[in-house]
Amino acid sequence: MSDLQPPNQETPVFVGASDPDSSHRIVVVCRLDDSLTEPQACRAQRDMHRFVEHERPGTDLDDPARVFWVDPPGKWPHER
Repeated sequence: MSDLQPPNQETPVFVGASDPDSSHRIVVVCRLDDSLTEPQACRAQRDMHRFVEHERPGTDLDDPARVFWVDPPGKWPHER
């Protein structure tokens, strides 16, 4: 993931950096039982929403306290 904080119950969603050499961002979710998902490559916001809803239903992805973005939120590599 990186040397940044891993997801936890307070901020359960981690969205990795937007890498210009990649077509995705890595997303990791802290489930309700405190286990972490394997890193998931998401190509777009809708992919992240689908993944998070599956792993941690009901998470408000518009709440900045619930989602940690390594760099500018909402930006995806294919949207350059």
